Amino acid sequence: MKDKIINSFSNDLKALVDNMIINDKKVFVTLKAENSNQAKEFEKFKEECEKKIRDFNLFDEINVTFTTIKRKFSKVIVVSSCKGGVGKSTLSVNLALSLKKLGKKVGLLDGDIYGPSIPKLLNINKKPDVNDKKKIIPVKQNGIDVMSIGFLIDEKKPLVWRGPMLQSAIMQLINDVEWDFLDYLIIDFPPGTGDTQLTIMQKLKIDHALIVTTPQEIALADTRKGINMFNRFNVPIAGIVENMSYFVCDNCSTKHFLFGENGGEKLAKEFNIKLLGKIPFHSTIAKNCDAGTPELIHNNSDLNKVYLELSESLIN
Repeated sequence: MKDKIINSFSNDLKALVDNMIINDKKVFVTLKAENSNQAKEFEKFKEECEKKIRDFNLFDEINVTFTTIKRKFSKVIVVSSCKGGVGKSTLSVNLALSLKKLGKKVGLLDGDIYGPSIPKLLNINKKPDVNDKKKIIPVKQNGIDVMSIGFLIDEKKPLVWRGPMLQSAIMQLINDVEWDFLDYLIIDFPPGTGDTQLTIMQKLKIDHALIVTTPQEIALADTRKGINMFNRFNVPIAGIVENMSYFVCDNCSTKHFLFGENGGEKLAKEFNIKLLGKIPFHSTIAKNCDAGTPELIHNNSDLNKVYLELSESLIN
């Protein structure tokens, strides 16, 4: 269908197409422009694009935007699971810290607009500065460039936004932020397979997705949807991480599988994806994430080893 639509475009418009995503009855098209002034000059091509797509009578929603962002990220890694509460944000933060320890320049983008967790996990309470180009400067924390909608809104007030406002907010976090040139940009995806995910996949070339699950079947069922989403849009999947895999009490060395056993292995085998690691229940993780001091988690040799092995797997 994408080829049919693009073939209906004029040659000038075809040359501007950067990306197109079709999901159910929604279509998202990104057109290239060198700068904002050129984007205004190319408004006629945007109108042509919308008209040609409308002529197919297949879509309830048509989104056409220009991108002027230059690729500043050598690698973009998204941490994802359709299931909420499996520890995506915690893994995103600790993955960023581990990559930093391995000598990489790292950025961390909180992709959850409705429920941003990164400010709390990193204990960031200040608003970011704006430079003379009116670009938002990411907050520097533990040597990592961090950006979240949570820096810009009142954390106590709920956001009640429809799709277009959500997409606009995501675009601001990507296009209106003065990101440095980074080895890795880690994006903490929200749960589900909605407009946020589609917008990010439209605006950025994702190099790999890292899938997070717990061993529970109810988590595995939702995680399958996320894997299928990435497969549908040809996003490479680096592997699966089984979080809250087991618990070892202080008085014994036995592993207690509170949420079931080998769920990650089953999922990895089902989709022929690598199982990159298992992260245990550990009071150190909970305590330091609540306190906004995740860097202290890496003082625990066992946990530090787990996160470093995950980071090395991504690098290699």
